[in-house]
Amino acid sequence: MDISQLGYFQFNNLIKGRIPMILVNLGVDLKSLYGHVEALHIDNCQIAGSTDEIVSQIEGKKLPAHYPIVIIDQNGETYSPVVQALEAKGFNNVYTVKEGLTGLQKENQ
Repeated sequence: MDISQLGYFQFNNLIKGRIPMILVNLGVDLKSLYGHVEALHIDNCQIAGSTDEIVSQIEGKKLPAHYPIVIIDQNGETYSPVVQALEAKGFNNVYTVKEGLTGLQKENQ
């Protein structure tokens, strides 16, 4: 499993540019980092739940296998099962946020 990672500037550009994607949120509060418009984008593209629920929600959207999926957790340590499950279902454009929310906060300073 070769995991592609995004740093703060890449992730920030996706959010501020309101780029179409699925944002898998594994229990972090992103809205404190962004203003109203960006928070609306986060709400519109964000999903959460258990690994099975996340995969089911994404499959239910009937998106192409190359549609971008970004996964964020607290510290970059809990996303692995979700990545594996999505890749097993054929999704091939899956990214994680380097060191999760902790990494975003560090790079933002």
